Amino acid sequence: MGIIIKQSLKGSIWSYMGLVVGYINVGIIMPNFFKAEQIGLIQLFAAIALIFTNFSTLGFGNVINRLFPEFRNESKKHNGFLFLTVATGLTGFLLSLSAFFIFKPQIIEANIEKSPLLVEYILLLVPLFFFKIFFNLTDILNRVLYDAVTGTFWNDFVHKMLNLILIILFASGVLDFRQFFYGYIISMCLPTFPLLYVILKRKDINLKPNFSFLKKPLAREMIIVAAFGLVNGLSGTLTNNIDKLLINKFLSLEQVGIFSICALFATVIMIPSRAMVKISTGIIAQAWKDNDKTKIQEIYSKASLTQTIIGSLIFAGIMVNLNNIFAILPEVYSQGKWVLIIYSIGILIRVSSSTSGSIILTSKYYKILSLFIVIQIFITLGLHYTFIPKMGITGAAIAVLLTYLIRTFSVVGYIKIKMKMFCYSYKHILVLIIASVSIAAAYFITETGVLIADILIKSTTVSVVFIVLVLSLKISNDIQQIFLKVVKIASDLLK
Repeated sequence: MGIIIKQSLKGSIWSYMGLVVGYINVGIIMPNFFKAEQIGLIQLFAAIALIFTNFSTLGFGNVINRLFPEFRNESKKHNGFLFLTVATGLTGFLLSLSAFFIFKPQIIEANIEKSPLLVEYILLLVPLFFFKIFFNLTDILNRVLYDAVTGTFWNDFVHKMLNLILIILFASGVLDFRQFFYGYIISMCLPTFPLLYVILKRKDINLKPNFSFLKKPLAREMIIVAAFGLVNGLSGTLTNNIDKLLINKFLSLEQVGIFSICALFATVIMIPSRAMVKISTGIIAQAWKDNDKTKIQEIYSKASLTQTIIGSLIFAGIMVNLNNIFAILPEVYSQGKWVLIIYSIGILIRVSSSTSGSIILTSKYYKILSLFIVIQIFITLGLHYTFIPKMGITGAAIAVLLTYLIRTFSVVGYIKIKMKMFCYSYKHILVLIIASVSIAAAYFITETGVLIADILIKSTTVSVVFIVLVLSLKISNDIQQIFLKVVKIASDLLK
């Protein structure tokens, strides 16, 4: 257990440090030195790479997570599992490469006029596919071999630090955009090498196959697990990235850039829920094993309320600082103000039921989650095709909001009907009212005209009003305890 805690702590530190650097890179520095279409190209490449990578791993990441224990045997080099991993990655890469060259002429024809940058750099997608596929697979394999730090360090931190250096060199005129973009692609590919090195230097695993171990029942189970992993993984990636692809299809790379920057500020709301989902998933799985539905209901409702409180506070902070956010950004991004507002609402809805997916995934009804996900893909595509041509990037944000709304209440409704558990209560409504009061309070404050001062004053006002009301009304025992711990730590430091 000690190694798990140690690895998790180290991984979390690198991940959050990388997150901060990433927000500085994309949210603050890049909009002021890069053209919107250049940012659009970077974001589009990242989105395409994620979608193709999730397809090309063929769901094998799910196989590694769920079935590697069947292969685990250090004396037998884990029964040829590394060979299966590499073979799957190569197969997936060849499939994605074939699809890429089949559709390449149509992609060029569709983008030659409105998105010439995409056409100019399109062949760089090939090495990006290859290295991202093998990074994903080797990172998951390395994690089940009890090394959760190496991949996180290189991909979440080093990659973003390299990007920061490249951005500074571009901003100072040392690099032109072509040189910057080649450097960016290299930085995305780089994390694969240290991961491969770490795995290959291990004495307990090698590339030698062991086909005799792969009996029919195990092979059949691997195919089933991979199929569900492919559907679940691809759908999440599509939902989170399809907007950029379709904005480019219907509009332009410049609009992709504007949308991406505005949406980035909204995703701050989601950050606290990621850690909670990771922690709660294992506890929920154990509770299902123990048939302890009371515990699951407790986690479900408490997590929902806590995330709604934290998310609403961040949402309120964003709303009162809208003018300040767009004062930091160049004028062209002001057309994305409604994107930021609508996208933020969508994410707030999403985090309010963040553990619902874990409850279904770890239950005997886990297969139904794939059905929800497939339906979600079609809903997402339909909404984006409907709203983007009519309303531009605001329409894309509306499509995201409606997707999250439909998915959230479908999954929550299913859990209510099938498992007799529900996460919402009147307290959620109280939290939203408190957030509204906090926003209104901040709007009564006269702006000083000094950007940093305005941000600090409005953010402090919102935070104080929000926290005082939440604590006074005793909405959440968990929040009360967290506040008391913070006060105790602060008082100890002042002694």
